[in-house]
Amino acid sequence: MHATPMLGLSDARRALVAMLDAAEARPGRPVAVVIVDGHGDMVTFACMAGANPALARQNAFKKAYTAACMRTDTRAFAERILGSGRTLADFGTDALILDSGGLVITREANGPVLGGIGVSGRSSEEDEEIALAGRATLHLTPFERDR
Repeated sequence: MHATPMLGLSDARRALVAMLDAAEARPGRPVAVVIVDGHGDMVTFACMAGANPALARQNAFKKAYTAACMRTDTRAFAERILGSGRTLADFGTDALILDSGGLVITREANGPVLGGIGVSGRSSEEDEEIALAGRATLHLTPFERDR
């Protein structure tokens, strides 16, 4: 039998709170935060009052989903795809996104993917910084190939 590590709800909630605290610490537009498991299924979600439902909420999910399913942070994924001349249409799904603010969740460098974090609502750089606050709370490390 093969046992796969999983992201627990308590870990996801701890990361979610850390990201909301990070967003509230710096004034700016409201954000949406999503954490998905290794298959891209939502584990937890939060949205600050006033976040744009058509953009922030949907893009936060797409960032988390992209990070988990493509097994890399979304900034690295976007750079790789844009540098190769490919487009998202090549993947046959509208669930992926080419934007910073999505981070893969793993316990160790190049270890099994436990899920993805997605933040949206501010600039791509701010979204990524807020997502990093969540990953740091979980004491996780980025994939070696994304450094």
